[in-house]
Amino acid sequence: MRSALRITGAKIADPSTSADLVDDTDIWIADGRIIALAPAASPPPLASPFETLAFTQALVMPGLVNAHTHSASALLRGTNPGLPVDLYCLEATVRRTPKYMEEVRICVLLQAVEMQKRGVTGVVDHFRHGGVPSIEAIAAAMAAYDECGMRAALAPMFDDKLYVDSLPMSRTVLPASARERIETMRPPSAEDYFRVMEEAVISWRSHRRLNLLLGVEGPPRGTRRQFELAGDFAARHGIGVHTHLLEAKTQAMMAPAEQHGSLVEYLDSFGLVGPKSSFAHFVWCNDRDIALSAERGVNIVHNPVSNLLFGSGLQPTARLVAAGVKVALGSDGAGGNQINLFEQAKFAMLLSRISVVDTERWITPRQALRMATAHGGAVLGGPDGLGAIRVGAPADLVVLDMSGQAYRPLGDIWTHLVMYESGTGVDTVIIDGEVVVRNGRVTWIDEAALLAEADRLAARAKNESAKSAAAVAAQRAVYQPLILELLKTPIAIDRFAHLD
Repeated sequence: MRSALRITGAKIADPSTSADLVDDTDIWIADGRIIALAPAASPPPLASPFETLAFTQALVMPGLVNAHTHSASALLRGTNPGLPVDLYCLEATVRRTPKYMEEVRICVLLQAVEMQKRGVTGVVDHFRHGGVPSIEAIAAAMAAYDECGMRAALAPMFDDKLYVDSLPMSRTVLPASARERIETMRPPSAEDYFRVMEEAVISWRSHRRLNLLLGVEGPPRGTRRQFELAGDFAARHGIGVHTHLLEAKTQAMMAPAEQHGSLVEYLDSFGLVGPKSSFAHFVWCNDRDIALSAERGVNIVHNPVSNLLFGSGLQPTARLVAAGVKVALGSDGAGGNQINLFEQAKFAMLLSRISVVDTERWITPRQALRMATAHGGAVLGGPDGLGAIRVGAPADLVVLDMSGQAYRPLGDIWTHLVMYESGTGVDTVIIDGEVVVRNGRVTWIDEAALLAEADRLAARAKNESAKSAAAVAAQRAVYQPLILELLKTPIAIDRFAHLD
């Protein structure tokens, strides 16, 4: 049994409840869970020795959950100035090669340390490793999350269509040279992916803090065969599904007519839509997509900063919430923006104000924080109570320093957390009852050594990727004008902001 903890002297803010601030209450933790919320200075509710974490002018809240990111991008910081997502995926596809195992580990740790220092205690990693992720790469990523004490769900990514076949256009519009190159290419095998996942499930699904999800890339990047196998796999293993869905306008343009133009209904035909399903982005959703998501209890992951970076459009978040859809928050990859859930909560709240006129439907600060905590916990797959501060809930907690100007003078605590907190106020982070950040510093990882190794590996990766620069430039010259023309094509829904 792990050491027990008492948190005393900190106010409590839990966005999953209707209360604002709870004061003069100690939080008692044992074996990774909250065992008591008791008046300050009450007798200990346990007989074993415990450590006291005493604070003044501090706030404790549930740990944040980053419900969609890609650890594979951790060495690419500052390399993505923003492109339409279809072009970005094209260039990523051209460069797609498996990472060295040391790179897998460093990518996970680099992003995990960044998140922990900003109060993130749980993460869903849509994990990319070449065409078909290897069992060795999955094991390396899981071991790295275990090494740093993170709570994580790994969703190994896979798609079995060639890039050109994931776009709403015919190969015949391409130059002959491009068509000839495509004819020599073969997509990876869905059967190979699910063989790897069978082995991964056996190895990792019983871990205390770690979970495994299916990470299929999602329509229209997958064949019908892939989704048939995914539905069967999910049913046999009771496993959740995490996928990109309706991030770009081009994806909405490929929704099958026989499913009322609804990609959610298409996935539902394979049994892949339910409470264990999470759809990242969900920008270009139509009425049927929204209604069926609400009916099935799907989790939607809003990535507001990423959507702005890629020019993907505005997710109708206020409408989703009004329909009863549970919305969580994600950062997406690290190539063009920081991994910061306080920032995502702020953008999610503010963007709702330019999406609907009815102020009663605007996302409130408390709602935005609920998205970043309890709703993210649902995407992660539990355990029960994740993202709340109550007896029996997992002890995933963040303590923020309230002595600085961000909280003084003190007004509405939820507004302070969303509009003034940047993550720099994080003092202590506890995951599964273990202190992983103390006095603003990570305790499980040598951060200086990690950053030095990341610099070395990033330089090596940059040198090796230079070999593909000519191929990337050639592909962009072919596809960019075609994709930009597609994005101008009117369709039944519109998620762009038009000012001209």
